[in-house]
Amino acid sequence: MTTDSDGVLSLRRCALLAAILVAIGALRIVSTYTVLSHTVDEPVHLGVGIEWLDHGTMTGDASHPPLARALSAVGPYLAGARWAHTGNTMQDGLAVLGRDPRYSRMLPLARIGILPLFLFACLMVFLWGNRAGGPIAGLIATFLFTTVPPVLAHGGQVTTDMAATAFAAAGAYAGLRWAERPDARRTLWLGLALGFGIVAKYSLVVFLPAIWFAMYLAHWPGIAATLRLARERRLPVLAAGAIACFVIWATFRFTFGPLDFAHASLPAPRFFDGLNMIREHNTGGHSSYILGERHHFGVWYFFPVTLAVKTPLAMLLLLGWSLWLAFRKRVNIAAPLAYSAIILAIAMSSRINIGVRHVLPLYASFAVIGGVGAAALLRNATTRTWRVHAVFALFAWQVISGALSHPDYLSYTNEITRGHPENFVAESDLDWGQDMYKVGEFLNRMGATEVSFTPYNVTYLEAGRAFPKCTYSNWYHPAPGWNVVSLGGWKVFNHPGWIGNRQPQFRIGRTHWAWYFPPGTDVK
Repeated sequence: MTTDSDGVLSLRRCALLAAILVAIGALRIVSTYTVLSHTVDEPVHLGVGIEWLDHGTMTGDASHPPLARALSAVGPYLAGARWAHTGNTMQDGLAVLGRDPRYSRMLPLARIGILPLFLFACLMVFLWGNRAGGPIAGLIATFLFTTVPPVLAHGGQVTTDMAATAFAAAGAYAGLRWAERPDARRTLWLGLALGFGIVAKYSLVVFLPAIWFAMYLAHWPGIAATLRLARERRLPVLAAGAIACFVIWATFRFTFGPLDFAHASLPAPRFFDGLNMIREHNTGGHSSYILGERHHFGVWYFFPVTLAVKTPLAMLLLLGWSLWLAFRKRVNIAAPLAYSAIILAIAMSSRINIGVRHVLPLYASFAVIGGVGAAALLRNATTRTWRVHAVFALFAWQVISGALSHPDYLSYTNEITRGHPENFVAESDLDWGQDMYKVGEFLNRMGATEVSFTPYNVTYLEAGRAFPKCTYSNWYHPAPGWNVVSLGGWKVFNHPGWIGNRQPQFRIGRTHWAWYFPPGTDVK
C-alpha cells in the first residue's frame, strides 16, 4: 500500500473519529435545552427571527443580523408559531415562547436551530487543524473545541455568537486557501464566507478583514511581492467583495429604502441601521463587571481575564506548550496565532465588555493551535515518554473539568475561581437568567408561595413555567419571608444594595442566593 493511500486512510479514520466527537458534543448541547430557562437575549433574537421568516421584514431590533435569528425561528415556525405584531421585539419573542407546556416545547425548538452552526464550526476547526498539522491535528483540534464549556454553552443559546464562531473560522480557512490559489472556485468560497460572516454577526465586518491582514503579515513576503500580488489579484478581490454584497442584500430580502440615522436611501437599509446601532452602543458603553469591580466603559483587561477563568486550564497549558514548540520552530501556527492575536486586540479596544461570548471565535483558533502542538508532541515521542502521558493527562483534565459542570456550561469557570465565580465574572459568563427553573424548583421545594426577587431575567415572569408570586426587591432592605438575589443583577447593577457583606443562607446553583426572614424579624 502506498504512502498516499495510507494518508487517505488516516484522514478518513480521523474524520470519522472527529464526527463521533462532534456528535457527542451535539448531544451534550441538546441535553441542556430542557434544563435551562431562556436567557436575557434569546426572546429578542427569536422575535426578530420569526418576523423575518413569517413576514419578510425586520422592523424590530436591528443590532444583530438575521442569519442565526432566522435559523432559531424555523423550528417554532414549523410548529405553528407566527409573528405576533406586538410592536416590541422582546414581546414578539415571548409570544412565540408562551408559558408552561408551550414554553417547554418552543424553547428547545428555537435552540435546535443554532445546532447546525455548531456542527459547521466543528467542520471548520477540523479542516483548519488538518491543513495546519495533518489529520491527527484536525482530530485533536475537534476534540478540544467540542469539550470547551463556553462553546457548548453558546452552541445551545438562541444568539449570534455561535454563528460568529462558525463563520470567523470559515473566513480564516477560506482566506488561507484563496491566498494559495485565487481561482474562481476559491474566490466564490471567499466571497460566500465574507457575506455569510457579516450576516452572522456584525463584528465580523471588522474581524474578517483584520484576520486576513494579520495572517498575511504572519507570512509577509516583502513589499515588492505584496505590490505584485495586489496587481494580480485585484479582480478576484473585487469579485469576492461583489459576492459578499449580493449575499448581504439577499439576506435582507433585496430591500431598498431610507436609513433611520441619515437622510439617504440604500440597498438593505436595516443592515446599515444595524451597523450604526453597534457604533452607538460602543460609543455609549455597556455596564459590566470584572474582578469585583463594576464598569460602564470597557477596560483593556476584561477579555484576557475572562478568557483566563472561562477557558479550561488544560487548554491554556496546552496552548502555552504549543507556543513554546512554535518558538523552537518545531510547529508552524502562524495563521491561527495571528487570528487569535487580532481578535483579542480588537476586543480589548472595545467599550462593550459583556462576556467571553464576544470573543467566542477565539476557541476555534485555540483548538487548532492546541491540536497542532499536541499532534507534534505525540508524533515525535514514543509511547513511554513523559510527553505522551502529559498530553493525555491534559486531555483527561479538560474532559473532566467540563463534564463536572454539565449542564451548567454557561456559568462554567475553571479552577482559578475556586468555586466562587461571582468574584471574577457576571452576566452572560455567570448568570444570564438561565437558572430560573432552578429558582422555581427551589421555592416550590421550600413551600414558598411568594418571593421578593428582581430576576436578572425579568421576562421569565412573562414567558416560562409556573412561578411563585414575585414582588420586586427593595434596594434598601430585604422583605419578610423569602428573598432571592440574582448574582447577575447584584454584581453588574448593585441590586439589591442590602446584601452588602451578608452571606447567603441558601445557594441556588452558581447563580442565585436566597434568604428566609421569618415575619416580625428585624431584617435591617
